[in-house]
Parts: sequence; C-alpha cells; structure tokens
Amino acid sequence: KVTTKVDVYAYGVILMEMITGRKVLDDSLPDDETHLVTIFRRNMLDKEKFRKFVDPTLELGAEAWKSLLEVADLARHCTAREQNQRPDMCHCVNRLSSLLDEWKPTEVDDDDECETSEMHLNQQLEKWRCDDFTISDSDTFSTFNM
Repeated sequence: KVTTKVDVYAYGVILMEMITGRKVLDDSLPDDETHLVTIFRRNMLDKEKFRKFVDPTLELGAEAWKSLLEVADLARHCTAREQNQRPDMCHCVNRLSSLLDEWKPTEVDDDDECETSEMHLNQQLEKWRCDDFTISDSDTFSTFNM
C-alpha cells in the first residue's frame, strides 16, 4: 500500500544521503555499515560519533552544525520503522523553513510564469498553505496502469 508516508520515508533517506555523502546501500562497507538508515540512526545517538559520520566536505560553523543536527533529527523521524510514527510532509516543510531566513532562486527561467519566483521562501510557504490543494494522511495514490 502506497501512502504519503512512503514519500516521507524516501525524503528522510535523501536527507541522510545529503548529510553523509553516502549512498543508501553501500556493499563496499562491512555488513553492519551497509544500510545508511540503520547506521545513521545508530550514529545519531552519540553527537561526537555523528560529527565524524557527517560528510567531511561540509564546512560547518557552529550555527550551520546546529541546523544540520535539526535536519538530521528530521531525517531520523522521517525514517521511523512504523508509518504512523513518521511526520506529515507539512511538518517537514515547517521544520525546515524555520531554519531559513530568506531564499531566492539564483536563476529564474524566463519561461517561468509563476508569480512566486520573486517571493522569499517563507512567503511562498504561506501562499502554499493558503492554497486549496492539500493532502491528508489518509490519502493514497493509486497504481498507474501503463
């Protein structure tokens, strides 16, 4: 059964990949370190161990490290074993948006007719919240016949 909670899990995995610079499955590592989600969740228990687990190419100051820990905690919640323990995507957006002060696209496509391209991220989120389109937890996606 495919639900929005499956997408939340996948999003958590993507966040983990971005934080660590690792693939979700890496057969070149020892068996107990092959699965990113398992090793990520284990390393989050110890902040110093987790610091060594983060992608070494990331140059993080104190404020950036604090934000990264917030994103890592979100990734951990998104990949909860039970679907009902995973957050809604709206919660993910709200949690991440609180980490941003201002965001503007670096390059706007001339063909882009969307009036939100000049808005700050928080303004875009507010507009999104006000739009009629919402997905509830109980919504599921049907299988496409191709």
